[in-house]
Amino acid sequence: MATGTLNLPITSAALADGTASNATPSLKVNTGTNANPKRRFVSADFDASTDEHLWFSFRMPANYLSGGAVKILWMANATSGTARWGASLGAVTPADTDTALEHAQATASTAGTAANATEARREVETSITLANLDSVAAGDFVSLCVFRDADGTSGTDDLSVDAEVFSIAFEYTS
Repeated sequence: MATGTLNLPITSAALADGTASNATPSLKVNTGTNANPKRRFVSADFDASTDEHLWFSFRMPANYLSGGAVKILWMANATSGTARWGASLGAVTPADTDTALEHAQATASTAGTAANATEARREVETSITLANLDSVAAGDFVSLCVFRDADGTSGTDDLSVDAEVFSIAFEYTS
């Protein structure tokens, strides 16, 4: 068995609609300090006090066998504090009794990771193993919601600044 990886670019996310309990992070273009040509990348900046969500949609690859974990690369302009992250997955199989528009997400899984204590804005990785995969199978239409649990309902989130996410991936056994 091998590990399959789907990289989910920040710019491919569908933003939440901004209604109550459906907030969205701000998107920011970051510019590196290196010599020209300068590195540029987009981050989704998740607020310190509001739960915010990004949505990704994809078709589960044909080589999918089992499992699922969400890998989040982020940074913060801080050297202390923990960010609490969550992810939930919804899978719709062709000929299901419900549609992609009405299908409910599986229960979210969460994980917390501390900011890098050595230097502000150093890369941090949070890995969330999804406990409920909604019976996903190869070929299913998948909706993946990634969020910051800023109010700490599922565990400690005491990072007092934005958590700046610049890479999200879905890993599985192939």
